Amino acid sequence: MNTLPRWINTVSSALLLVGMATAWIIFAPMQFGGQVAYVIVNGNSMEPLYQPGDLVIVHQATGYQVGDIITYHHPDIGPVIHRIIGQQGDQYLLKGDHNAWTDSFLPTQADIIGKAWIHLSGVGKIFGYLRIPWILSIVVAGIGVVFLFTVVPTSIGTRSRRNRQARKGRQPPMKSFLERWDDYLFVLAAIAVAAAVLSLAAFTHPVTLTLLRDIHYEQKGSFSYSAPGSDKLNVYDPTGLQTGEPVFHQLISKVYFQFDYQIVSDNSLQTQGTARLIAQLSATDGWQQIVELQPATPFTGSTASVSGIVNLDALQAIFDNLETQTGIQRQNYTINIVPQISLKGTIGTQGITENFAPQLQFQVDPFEMQLIRLDPTGPDPLYPTTEGLIKQPYTEPNTLSLLGLHLQVLAARWISMVILVLALGGLIALAVLAYRKMNTEEEPARIQRKYGKGLVSVSKGVPGRDEHVKDVATIDDLARLAEKDGRSILHAVKGKTHIYYMQDGDIVYRYMVTEAGKEKDL
Repeated sequence: MNTLPRWINTVSSALLLVGMATAWIIFAPMQFGGQVAYVIVNGNSMEPLYQPGDLVIVHQATGYQVGDIITYHHPDIGPVIHRIIGQQGDQYLLKGDHNAWTDSFLPTQADIIGKAWIHLSGVGKIFGYLRIPWILSIVVAGIGVVFLFTVVPTSIGTRSRRNRQARKGRQPPMKSFLERWDDYLFVLAAIAVAAAVLSLAAFTHPVTLTLLRDIHYEQKGSFSYSAPGSDKLNVYDPTGLQTGEPVFHQLISKVYFQFDYQIVSDNSLQTQGTARLIAQLSATDGWQQIVELQPATPFTGSTASVSGIVNLDALQAIFDNLETQTGIQRQNYTINIVPQISLKGTIGTQGITENFAPQLQFQVDPFEMQLIRLDPTGPDPLYPTTEGLIKQPYTEPNTLSLLGLHLQVLAARWISMVILVLALGGLIALAVLAYRKMNTEEEPARIQRKYGKGLVSVSKGVPGRDEHVKDVATIDDLARLAEKDGRSILHAVKGKTHIYYMQDGDIVYRYMVTEAGKEKDL
């Protein structure tokens, strides 16, 4: 007899609806516009943390760090769940906790599915059972039965109630509004709860995110050498000794070397540094000696040039003196022309410190100096290059992702608060109207509204003699008596008097009220 108030049922239904929608938004798979993926562990590469049959829910992230457990898509194997142990440029180095080797494939952020979020031990085995047709059929049938017994009766009951109201004819707008207050309560409560959930998500996320942007830059140089007067020698091109050609000692004694340096980037550059040029003399047994061709010279900007003269007669004298003092005769020596560039400054807003020291290697004997190309198929040693990468922090508006839709956090805060204020205002207005209706309606209407489901309408008055009739003070007292004995309350109408009673053996418990709200004896 004593059931929950209608407003509690209505608000509970709204909470359930919004809760289900929120759960779907949070846990929706990526295939349906969500941000999570469900991974079932098959191997032992992540033991002891993950065991075969475990379910791991991974969530998309704006960035990934060393130590994160991620799932990435391998082009040959498929999804792989391993831990990040390093980063090389924009690629990640991964390894299974149980493995002694690192992954051969280096994924980029575009290959990453998501970062481990929730770990459910052994739950993945259930999904394996769901692949069995007869088990899947039972689950689907069970869901259908639950849907049938929960959603369908409610819809039919609501439709029947509205049909009964329609058959009563057109009612005044305010009266119709008050009689359907639970429908408006459901809508307003659902909107308020949804706005509160959106507000909670918006205020627990920062308005902006600090991310790292990859800034690429390249250092490159150009070696060149020439010999004064070589254009007069008929063994060379009419223009003289060309870079890359051998230098014959009997014809040329001095060679002029130059190195041009440049650092380039798509971002603004503010750099300065020093440039030096040396010649490294060495032999196969490890002997070395350095001859400075140009001392360290400061420069400003993104370009620099260094130059110097290599005197072959002076170098040969060094070699002859070495052989005389050691008594070891060597057929050839190695000369490395090495520019040493030390650079510091900023690229964009990020500081940078770099050193660039390529080598141009020659083999020298008493007759010639010949350029050595270590790898004929590799890069040209005359034009060395090296690429660099730095991470520059930047901020951007943070967003909330709702089934593929992206809403900025700041906008979500304003929208959720405005909607919440309006919904709460509507709930307050609805409560005020309902309160006024409850205070202005007559008691029979209030009794019908509160206990209508437990009332049984009869056509006759109270049976028995007056000495067997006990009047109770309130309808609530009569309802408690009926609920205690598991009986129904009978309802009879005589004129403007409503009689509510319950018979317990020879005694009849009675409550009477007129439509004017005052008790009246029959």
